[in-house]
Amino acid sequence: MSRRESEVLAESLESVRNLTKFYFSKVKPEDVNSNLTIGDVKFNSPFWIAAHLAWTENFLLLIATGGKPFQISWLDEFGFGSKPEEIKSEVEYDEVIETLDKIHKRAMEHILNLSDEKLDEKNLINANFGGKDSKRSVIIHAIRHEPMHIGQLSWILKAKGISMV
Repeated sequence: MSRRESEVLAESLESVRNLTKFYFSKVKPEDVNSNLTIGDVKFNSPFWIAAHLAWTENFLLLIATGGKPFQISWLDEFGFGSKPEEIKSEVEYDEVIETLDKIHKRAMEHILNLSDEKLDEKNLINANFGGKDSKRSVIIHAIRHEPMHIGQLSWILKAKGISMV
């Protein structure tokens, strides 16, 4: 059975997201805004990670690849280089998780509809990953990006005594 490349990419995205959802399911309500601090470095909270992943999917998987992005007022406060202490919007964690799910659903539908030719096209945000600027390269970057934040989440959970094995 021959599968289209967009199906393989979507399957990879879905696999990563399922792991992310598993980790978020282990976060206790009282730990949503918990930060891990090592030395002088304060790491991001589960709340920030969830909002950042929502922004990332909207930006990389919808805007950069020609999908229909969400227009959500608080989303851009969680983009590249954002600082949690500078966030002004008051948004509830449940809304962030719900938004993350909605963006993911739309992104998956969009990715599945991209032909190989569309994947070869230059991305719409002028991003370059490893010398490549195609829509495919942006999707692959999104697949690589999310597990880095799952790792941060795992450290927070471990510090809270929550075992994942």
